[in-house]
Amino acid sequence: MADIREPIDIVYCWCDGSDPEFKARKNKYLANREQNDDIGDLRFWDNNELKYSLRSLEKNLSWVHHIYIVTDRQVPKWLDQTNPKVTVVDHTQILPADLIPTFASTVIERYLHKIPGLSEKFIYANDDIFINKPLSPAFFFKGNKPRVRMTHYERFREVKDEQDFQAKFAQVATWMQTNLNVWKLLFQKYGKHEFYVSPHTIDGYTKTLFSEVLEKYRDAFAVADKERFRSKDCITRSIFGLDMVYSGKADLEIVEKPGFWEKHIHHDKHKELKCYCGSENAKTRHQILRFEPDTFCVNADAKCNLQDKKDMQDFYEQLFPEPSAFEKK
Repeated sequence: MADIREPIDIVYCWCDGSDPEFKARKNKYLANREQNDDIGDLRFWDNNELKYSLRSLEKNLSWVHHIYIVTDRQVPKWLDQTNPKVTVVDHTQILPADLIPTFASTVIERYLHKIPGLSEKFIYANDDIFINKPLSPAFFFKGNKPRVRMTHYERFREVKDEQDFQAKFAQVATWMQTNLNVWKLLFQKYGKHEFYVSPHTIDGYTKTLFSEVLEKYRDAFAVADKERFRSKDCITRSIFGLDMVYSGKADLEIVEKPGFWEKHIHHDKHKELKCYCGSENAKTRHQILRFEPDTFCVNADAKCNLQDKKDMQDFYEQLFPEPSAFEKK
């Protein structure tokens, strides 16, 4: 384990979509919107992922200095708030009042650097991301530079120009449109044609670089901040990592997804997989056990049912059976 010369905190965003007060706030702003998977209950379902993510954190990232959980007037029922290593941060502590409530993670994430007491170096994870192996700070930072991990989009790896951007924008779903918005901003500033998306892993940042990126794209963020739900006008947080790379302040590492041969026929056990992302199904559980990735993400699946949710909780319990110090006794 590398020597820890300075504190590194971790930040999570979390919500419980079944909470009646949360649902009331959410439904108030949904009244005049067309329902879809980007704003439906699926996006806000709590399947106890955070509890098991913290178990994986305690087991494999014991060097993390402090844990911040960003929420909107909520606290996980199982969380022991007397633990001095964990702090619940309400949206009112970091977001401008006129943006509350917001249900767009892309908006909330832009204000993480304002968390009181947050260390200069910090890592950020969604609550559905798990640490599968012991990792050192060097997994997230090379000296003072964050390690930025991106992957290629399977349908296209570059966008030629803004005309090509418009054509591709019309072909993809909302989440990919938010990534294309990042491409457009970076193309206008750096002239880069490559198109990258996040591989759904834990990202390293510094508050200084975070603030610099926010200032560079202040006008674009001001427009995107008006969105209370994920929409085609949002800007995904990959803009922070990619701008840090293009400005020479971070290192880029391309994550190659397992190909057909590896997935279905033969996987080299000696080949390290930094991260893996799947949905709530048996295939994902099988691949996580097979590939043994350093980290993995389990995305909510619009096709899953209550049994699928239960099966995933059983799987998390299988991998991380020991309660953490962050759970009530």
